[in-house]
Parts: sequence; C-alpha cells; structure tokens
Amino acid sequence: MWIKVNGTGVDVTADPDTPLLWVLRDELNLTGSKY
Repeated sequence: MWIKVNGTGVDVTADPDTPLLWVLRDELNLTGSKY
C-alpha cells in the first residue's frame, strides 16, 4: 500500500490484518507513534 507520512510518500508491504500503528512503528521505525 502507498501512504503519505510526515509529507513523504511511502510504499509499504504489510499483511492486510496488520494494524496501521504496527506498520508505522515496525516498518517505518516511527517509534513515537502511540495508540
């Protein structure tokens, strides 16, 4: 999927059942993201 994060487009490959928070933290290393 393609998402825009902090003004930058990012192409991410993740399982459809993966919560977006986990994608942000694990795939994009945005560890400041909180639930």
